[in-house]
Amino acid sequence: MKQLFVKFIRSTRGSSIVELAMVAPVMLILIVGSLDMGSMFVRKMEIANAAKAGVQYALVRKPVQGDVSHITAAVKDSLGPSMTPSTSVNVELYCLCHGVKQICTDPCTDAKTSAFVNVTVSENFTTPFFNYSWFTSNFPISESATIELN
Repeated sequence: MKQLFVKFIRSTRGSSIVELAMVAPVMLILIVGSLDMGSMFVRKMEIANAAKAGVQYALVRKPVQGDVSHITAAVKDSLGPSMTPSTSVNVELYCLCHGVKQICTDPCTDAKTSAFVNVTVSENFTTPFFNYSWFTSNFPISESATIELN
């Protein structure tokens, strides 16, 4: 019986299955985490492109009388069906008068007054493959683009 026990202890049969059972969960977590992070970076690029589309639209069709609704619509059109309920678009039109940020309708004595449009797109990203509620419930991502109009 003792020889049988020693033979069983020294046997290497099945050791690869044990090693696989120990390594497989770690590898699976790494792969799924990489897929989730990759999809978050793709979404961040989509949001950055939408913000850029907004400032490009503002450059071609400048806001009239401070109305930026058409710029907001251009950003939302750029996102298309990928827009989620948590996606928010903020378009700000402002002027720099003597280096101070102000509303463009306010009077300014500076001859070098510049008008700017800032488009900010943000959302709470939800991972598609795995729920990280034990770590954090949401991953806020945001992108901004600014352009000088004149």
